[in-house]
This record gives sequence, C-alpha cells and structure tokens, in this order.
Amino acid sequence: MKKFILLIFIAGFAFCLFSQEKPKTDIDQWLNQTEEEQQNAMRDSVVTNDLIKINYNRKNAQLAMAMSMLVPGAGQFYANKTVLTTYIFPVLEIGLIGGLVYFNNQGKDKTKKYEKYANGEIVTYITPDGTKITGFRYDRSRQDEIQAILIGVNQHDIYDNGYFRLDKTNSQHFYEDIGKYPQYVFGWMDWYYRFACDESGVRDSIRWKFDGENDSPNMRWTGNYPLWGNDTETLIPIDSHEMSRMRQTYIKMRNDAKDSYSMAHFFTLGLAFNHLAAGLDAIRVTRNFNRYYISQSVPSLNFYAAMPLGNVTPMLGLKWTF
Repeated sequence: MKKFILLIFIAGFAFCLFSQEKPKTDIDQWLNQTEEEQQNAMRDSVVTNDLIKINYNRKNAQLAMAMSMLVPGAGQFYANKTVLTTYIFPVLEIGLIGGLVYFNNQGKDKTKKYEKYANGEIVTYITPDGTKITGFRYDRSRQDEIQAILIGVNQHDIYDNGYFRLDKTNSQHFYEDIGKYPQYVFGWMDWYYRFACDESGVRDSIRWKFDGENDSPNMRWTGNYPLWGNDTETLIPIDSHEMSRMRQTYIKMRNDAKDSYSMAHFFTLGLAFNHLAAGLDAIRVTRNFNRYYISQSVPSLNFYAAMPLGNVTPMLGLKWTF
C-alpha cells in the first residue's frame, strides 16, 4: 500500500510539471484586455466594434488532474459532472479497494493456517505397530538432532553449522525455509518417524545415501531409505514428495497464501492505474469543457459604426453565436 501511495504522489508531481495549459487563443487575449486596450481597439476599428459577452467559466486542467489522481472522479466532477467517467472511476475505485482488502485478508488468514499447521497445534502420529505419538508436525528439536548427525558424517563436505541456519524463532524466514529447502525436512514428524525411527517410533540408525567418496569435499547427501514398510530398499530422493507428505501439504498451503497475496498485489496495481487514468481523463474532460463553452455565447446587442457614403452612422444589431 505504501508503494501505491508513493507511486501516485510521484506520478502526480510529474504530471504537474509537464502538463501545461494550451497557449491562449485570440478570444482569451481579448478577454484579458485592460479597459484602456479595449478603448483603443474601439477607436482603431474602422468598420465595427463587436462587444460580445461570452458565457464562459474556464476550468483549470492541472487542478482537475490533481483532484482525480487523489480521488478518482473528483476532477471530472469539478470540470463537468455530467460526463460518464465522473461516476465510472469512483465505482472502479470502490471495487478495486474491495478486492484488495478481500484478498489481502484472505492471504493473512491462509498464512495463519499454514503457520498453525506447521507448529501451532498438537497432532497425533500413529506408527505401523499402533503406537501413538503426539507433538507438532514440525519440531526444531528433531531437526537439530538429525542435522547434527549429518554434520558429523564427513568433516570436509558442505554440511556444517553454516549450512543449517534455521531461525530459532517463528519468523517469516523460519516458515519459508522449512518448506523451501530440503535440508530442513528432518523436523517434519512423518520424515522423522519413517527415516529415523523403527515401527514403534524408537530412534534407530538412519540409512543415508551419498554421492561421492567418503571424506571428500564433493560428497553430497542425495536421499534416504525408509526404516520400515514394504519399500525399505527403495531410495527416496531428497526432492521427492515421499520424503514428507506433511511438508508437501505445507508447501501447498503456502502457495495458496501466495496466490491470495498476488491477487491483492494485482488489485493494488489496478488502483494505481485507476488513479493515473482518472488524472489523464480529467485533463481530457477539462479541455473538452473549455473548448465547448468558449464557443458558446448568449444573444447580445452589438454596436456598429458603419460608414456608408463616408458618413459615420451608429447601428444596433443582435448577435447569437452557436
């Protein structure tokens, strides 16, 4: 929202700098003549002196633009409240604000749900032999325990304390990392009790799979073998969904929240565009208003100084410009 307000301010300032009024027409110059200049014009006229009272109240295009960029439709209302866009832009504004608030709140709700899913509620995990184990779906103590084992496998590889940097608090980075990076899979309950425990939920030796020679800096962890079940000889790669179903559900929940925030961002851009478009349209409406009303006049009496046969003769006429 702050970016949106800043964008509107910058755009409005730029338009105020570069949007200039059109040069004055001859009629504008005539309207701005002093009394002395008008008298001189009357004296210098040989044939006529047409005194026209123009029905015209000039509107300021820059003011209209600034008003509409601040409140879409305000500039149109100021210039000519009868035009359709006077009401279109406010309706769009209300709809866009409604969409922004809706999807932003939806994103917040979904964020709370996936945070609760990870480590905000106690759940029960049932092992193959029927043992019930309660705890959080994600637990830092499980992660710390298994990563310490992996660090100790090879003193020369990349797996050290600098490689594992999971936040100790429930920060935004913590909730991002446990779904984004495979090295933090150890904290998920279903990984721990499938790859680090036996059928009764008792800690057992982990069956790692590495590529590269032992004690080589190039040795890499590529997966694990389950400790129980019908597929204990099937390697589960670190990027496989089978590593942790809980983690995959969590990732989906996070992606759903991101989609809601993306929609909120889309409506934010829509608001910015609506303000810019309203500002530009306000210039159009103002100029159309000025062009139309400058060409209109009420019926007026005109005094003529004609010179038939060389004699100056005063004359009175009626003129209506339309």
